Formats: sequence, structure tokens, C-alpha cells
Amino acid sequence: MVIDSEGYIQLIHFLTDNLALFESKGCATQEDSVAEYVSDLIAESVMRVCIQHEHLDSTHRFEVVRETDAIVHDLEEVLSTVWHQAPTPQQKEFLTEFIGLIKNLFDTELRKFD
Repeated sequence: MVIDSEGYIQLIHFLTDNLALFESKGCATQEDSVAEYVSDLIAESVMRVCIQHEHLDSTHRFEVVRETDAIVHDLEEVLSTVWHQAPTPQQKEFLTEFIGLIKNLFDTELRKFD
């Protein structure tokens, strides 16, 4: 669906082009880690996708969940050096934009089932 698309490949290139943002580690605060921040953003996006595409059958919903798990795994591999660190404001901004773009990929793909 999405992870095999050209759009996803371009997003991974966008991520790797911006890896310099993740060279500075977050400060030692009580904030969530990058992992928790990404998980929260992904969960919100999946819920919005399912609400916006309520016509989807359980097979397509399962596919969305399966692919988001794969996306989180990809992010964990690429961001492994900061995965358990608190994100900086710039990292949060980038991750929010990146996850939003992933949601857009799902929206585009799921419109085909309308």
C-alpha cells in the first residue's frame, strides 16, 4: 500500500537528508523520548485515517496498522542513536511534519477505495 510506494521512498530520502537535525541529542528532561513522541504521532494519525476513511473494511484497516508498524520500525532503525533521548524542539517539528506527510500518503492511497 504505502511502504512500497515511490512517495514513501521519497519520504525516507527526506528523512536521511535531514539527519543532521538528529545529531544533537535532546536535553535531559522529563519529556517523552523520540520513540514515545513518534508512537503518539503515529497513533493519532492512524486514528484520523480510520475516522476519515470509515468505509474501509477490516482488511484495509489491518493493512494500515501493519504498515504503520513497519514505518515505526524504519524510523527506529534510522534514528537509533536518539531513539531513547528526549527530542529537541527542532526534532519534534520535523517529526510532526514527517508523520503528517505519511498520513497524507495513506489518505491518497485510501482514496482509491472510495
